[in-house]
Amino acid sequence: MTANQRVKALRKSLGLTQTVFGKRIGIVQGHLTGIESGEKRITETTMKAICAIFGVSEEWLRYGKGKMFTKADGDKIYTILSIFNELTPQYQSYALGQIKELLVMQKKLNYTDF
Repeated sequence: MTANQRVKALRKSLGLTQTVFGKRIGIVQGHLTGIESGEKRITETTMKAICAIFGVSEEWLRYGKGKMFTKADGDKIYTILSIFNELTPQYQSYALGQIKELLVMQKKLNYTDF
C-alpha cells in the first residue's frame, strides 16, 4: 500500500468525506482526490497536518510500519469512532452537538485539560 492509499484508508476509517477530511487538513476536496488516486504527491506540510490533526503515526503514514494511530491519541480516537459509527445518523448529530457544547463549556471555564 502506498502513502496515498494509506491516506484514503485513514479517511475511510475515520468515516469522513473527502470534503470534510480535506477541510480539516487545509486542502480542497479535489486535491485530496488527486492524492488518494495517486495523481498528486503528498506534500510534507500535508503529511504533518494529517499526523497532527488525526493522531496518526508518521511512520505508518509514510512507510506503512506500525499502527495507524499513535498510542495516546489513537486509542481514544479509535474508541470514539467505533462507538460513533454504530449510532444512527440522528444520534450521531446529537452526539456532535453535545461534544460542541462541552467545548464551549470548557472554554468558558478556561479549562485546558482534565
